[in-house]
Amino acid sequence: MEATQVSNINFNVESTAKSNSQSEIKVRNFKVLVDEPAQLGGTDEAPNPVEYILCGLSGCMHILGYKVAQELNMELTNLKIKIEGQLNPMKLFGMPTEERAGYQNITIQISPETNANQQTLEQWKTIMTERSPVLDNLVHQTPVEVKIA
Repeated sequence: MEATQVSNINFNVESTAKSNSQSEIKVRNFKVLVDEPAQLGGTDEAPNPVEYILCGLSGCMHILGYKVAQELNMELTNLKIKIEGQLNPMKLFGMPTEERAGYQNITIQISPETNANQQTLEQWKTIMTERSPVLDNLVHQTPVEVKIA
């Protein structure tokens, strides 16, 4: 598919409160539950919003891992991804801090099962990180407008 043939795609979600810590989010034909762990005031029945960010990043890297491997004619028999994010919850709880509310840092560990050489693996990793929409949104500032309807 040529880039000139692709137009913007809109993605939408709608959220309904289930309690003060839980929400049900409609995504296309799916319903996703969001909750907080008990230590953050939730009932621990589902991942919390910042965990879903890591889930989205992992899923995006996984899909791209296989897609880019195919484009590079690189054999990829399995792919494991481990992502860790460090977050200080002080701002979330309204406590004074100079730190941002979001993740302080995120580490992605990619473990491919492949017979590719190191040069091919580096090329594969570079292409994946350049093309990941989720990673792009985390690395670069995305304009966000918050409105009251």
